[in-house]
Amino acid sequence: MMKVSHEMMTLSLIEAHYKDNHKRLMKRMGFRVGEEWSGQDVVQTAYERALKYHRSFNGEDFDRWFNTIVNNTLREYKNIQKGHTTVEYDDEGEGDGTPCSMYPGRVIAQIYELIDTKSPVQSEILMLYFHQEYSPRDISLMTPYKYKMVHQIILRFRNELKELYE
Repeated sequence: MMKVSHEMMTLSLIEAHYKDNHKRLMKRMGFRVGEEWSGQDVVQTAYERALKYHRSFNGEDFDRWFNTIVNNTLREYKNIQKGHTTVEYDDEGEGDGTPCSMYPGRVIAQIYELIDTKSPVQSEILMLYFHQEYSPRDISLMTPYKYKMVHQIILRFRNELKELYE
């Protein structure tokens, strides 16, 4: 019997969720944003983000994880409708791609140990950034945390690392 990877299971969950729920979600989002077509845009964008960020799903409570993405997408859509841009993204740290690649394996293990000593929120954000290699913007789109908070946690931790390893 072939072993199914966590990644394949997550992608299958997203596909099944789409088949079972996208019509209901489009109606609900259409009602919440005021028109059917906009609701479809919100739902499609949410599923696109779920596919993009599937590695961040930890295997627990898929509905909660996906609802966070849908709610973040809806909030962003409503803010754009109002003419607001909710965040000015700082380019610093956005293009890093591989934040831990500059450290040897021994140091990376120490970094993960240090992350484990942080609060659950900090630990979640830092693991998404250092282990999953998501940008602060991506983390703010897939979690309930605002960009400024995510960016600040990462910045403080990077400064802590500089003090430790320089």
